[in-house]
This record gives sequence, C-alpha cells and structure tokens, in this order.
Amino acid sequence: MKKFFLALTALYFALLAPPLAANPDLLDQVRELTLSNGMKFLLLRRPGAPVFTGYIQVKVGGIDEAEGQTGIAHLLEHMAFKGTSEIGTSDFAAEQRLLEELETVHAELRKAQGPRRVALAKRLEGLVAKAGSLVVKEEFSKIYLRNGGADLNATTSQDLTSYFVQLPNTKLRLWAYLESSRLRDPVFREFYTERDVVQEERRTRIDDSPFGKLYESLMALAFDKSPYRRPTIGYPADLQRLSADDLKVFYKKYYVPGNMVGTLVGDIDPGEATKVLEEYFGKIPAGPAPPKVEAREPEPQQEKRVEVPFDASPALMAGYLKPTMPHPDDYVFDILDQVLCEGRTSRLYKRLVVQDRLVQNVACSASSPGSRLDNLFFIYASILPEHDADEVLKAVDDELGKVLREGVGSEELKKAKKNLLAAWNYELQSNDEAAQLLSYFEALAGGWRYVLEHPKRIQAVSSQDLQRVTRQYLKPERRRTAILKPTKKS
Repeated sequence: MKKFFLALTALYFALLAPPLAANPDLLDQVRELTLSNGMKFLLLRRPGAPVFTGYIQVKVGGIDEAEGQTGIAHLLEHMAFKGTSEIGTSDFAAEQRLLEELETVHAELRKAQGPRRVALAKRLEGLVAKAGSLVVKEEFSKIYLRNGGADLNATTSQDLTSYFVQLPNTKLRLWAYLESSRLRDPVFREFYTERDVVQEERRTRIDDSPFGKLYESLMALAFDKSPYRRPTIGYPADLQRLSADDLKVFYKKYYVPGNMVGTLVGDIDPGEATKVLEEYFGKIPAGPAPPKVEAREPEPQQEKRVEVPFDASPALMAGYLKPTMPHPDDYVFDILDQVLCEGRTSRLYKRLVVQDRLVQNVACSASSPGSRLDNLFFIYASILPEHDADEVLKAVDDELGKVLREGVGSEELKKAKKNLLAAWNYELQSNDEAAQLLSYFEALAGGWRYVLEHPKRIQAVSSQDLQRVTRQYLKPERRRTAILKPTKKS
C-alpha cells in the first residue's frame, strides 16, 4: 500500500498537533463537502496550535500521460508555482502577447531544418528573454512566506499530483484565493526555462544515479502493458518535444473539479471554511471526467532479468507483480513487508546483512511504483564486494521458502502488526500527514474511510494468509530483476 521511498516522496514532515487515532470516532470528526462544480473537500478540525494544513490532490500522474508525452504531469506541477494573470507578472497583457508568439515560433521550430532552424532557435531565445523580463520571480511562493506559510511544496507520482502548505489559521481565505487561482487561471510562463530545469532534474535523479537508473530499468522490465513501465519524470526525448500548448491541453483535460480532492486539517472552523471554499473554489468551471486508465498486466510466466552497467557498487532490485488496493491480498503484503524487511530484526536483514553478509542493506516496498493499478512487491539490496546477485536471490528464495514451510509465528506476527499500526497512527499525529492520507485514500481507494478500514484488515491477517500470498505471488518465475553491474568509466 505505501509507496517506495524515491526522493520526490520524502517531503512530508510536519508540525505536531494533538493526536488523531485511527478509530471510528473519526467518522464524526471528518466533514465532507462537495461544491457545486463537483470538487470535493474533507475538513478536519483539530484544536491546538493555531495553524492548518491545506492539501490539494489532483488525480493525475505519470500513468495518465500519452505515449510521447512522458513527464508532462510532473512539468505541470512545476509550472503551477509560476502564478496567474494577476500574480507573477509586471505587465500581463504584454507578457501574454510574447507567450503566444513563443508558441508559434516553437511550433515552427519543431518542423524546421538547417539554417531556418538555427534562426528560429535564436528567435525563440530572444522571446524567452523578453517574456522573462516581465516576470516577477517567485511571487506566488513569496506571498505564502510573507504570510507565515511553511512547508510549501508539491509532488508528482505515477498516480497523483499533490500541492500542500501550512499556514496560520487566520490565513484560510488567502490560501483559498491562491490555490483556487492557480487551479483556475494558471499562466505557464518561463515554460522553456523550467523544462530545462526538469531535464537537469532527470539527469541528476535518473541518468547520473545508480539507484534511479536501476529503478527505471526494473519498471521497464516488470511491466509490459501497464503505464507504470514509464518514468514519472519522463524520457529525455519526450521532455525536449513538450511545448506550453501541450501543457495547456493536458491541464484542461485533468485539472477539473471532479478530478480533485482538497483537505483542510487543523484549527479551522468547518462552517466558515465551507463558505470560503465555495466562494473561491466554486469559481473553477466544471469539466468532463478524464478517461480512466485501465491496463491489465499479463500474468508472469518466467523469470526475467536485465543488467544495468554503471560505475557504482553492485545492487539489485527485484519486483513481483501483485494486486493493488482494495484487493484483500494488498493488506497481507503490508504485513509481509514488515516481516521480511522492516528493521534489524526482520528476516531478510538478519539473513542477508547479519548472517550471510551478502549485502550492506536491504529494503522492501509493499506497493511500488503506485496504487492505482496492479503493482510490485519490491526488494532492493546493495551487494557487498565478492558477492553477486545470484547469491542474494538464492538467500531470498530460501527465506521465502521458510515462510511457506513454517509460516510466521504468533509473536512475530503480533510484532509486525503492532509496528505497522504504530507507524500508521504516528503518521496521523500531524496535520500534514493526516491531510495527505485522507486526500490520498479519497482519491485512490474510493473514500477516505480506508483510513479506518486498514487497521481492521491488518489485524485480521493470519500466518496462513502470509503463506498463501507467498506461494501465489512470490515465485521465482514471477520475479523481475534489475542488476547493477559495476563498470569503470573510461
């Protein structure tokens, strides 16, 4: 269920607020609001510190992109900080004319060859500079900072695009104005500059990163039909082709009220918030529901491997296709993740790191790279010198075999459940995490009440369930493995 730890997911750190227990009382604490245009909000009042977290989840990510336009959802997230026709510009009328001319020139540049291409590229560069001279840099973010905003950020995953910030509770109206404005009236200024930023981000996170390169290779190997096979950050050639006009089409298709969930958690007055939300977010025009992504991955029949040469220490990533939530087996994998990989007492840590000394560290994910479609149970190991991937995989299979033969003892199972539920409740301690979880499950699991259902399902998992899913899904012939092979750069 929980997504694996890529860099872009390590952003949710929060101001502690009074505890929120994942129990039925939450049914009386969360207020649901659906605006006249179809946008849904979840409101949770938590008295205490005079602050609140505002969270917007847009149900669009890497899996919604068309072939040849990978990376567009992530690039749109970057552009959402550029402001509106009123924020981020010193003269929007003049800027708008330049932005329109920019797109005309870029469209011609796509088709041009030879000297004409050189001339158009130079003209495009000049227009970018002229339009840039009218930009008020980072005005959107600076408004938040001047008003006590903290942890302003956004993320894009395969499944969702998220925007979030913490503010004093006296700034609710400001938050509603700013967020509704950038959703209703975005201006994609500095597009070509920002596109270069994203291309550099890709080089850093993927092309020059052994972890990133290995992960991208595994996803491409593990999925034949599913759009999870493509990287959220995009392929270099696709990024280079994207235009601001492409972005506008994508935005109009997916950034519609019925495809978004907003959440407010903190010291708020739900009654006042309801009026403010309708006043500002209700202005966003309703639109048709975006198309659903449906991709059924064929059942794996034989093991597949790919070797990834890189000037780095050896490592491996292995993935096993599995169902996503709310399939009942998804809960079982949450427990299996704890038993196999969580902490120094986990089975794979004790076997691979302590006993056999095959790897430096080992980690698992119960749901990678996302949760809207069937995903992977994922294992990562950094291999020590003098050892290889075959030794590691043999030891992994041996430990999985022990689960099959012996099951998981009552004390070990009890500990795994306790640790998982403790982590679950710890996340709900903060405004940020509570807002993120509520909106995440509202968007992806059919309703925020999954937060209540999950602990119950976890408590019901048995040793027989762990044996069954291990037997059904974690067979060597269903495994996809990417192996990093050290190489020296010339």
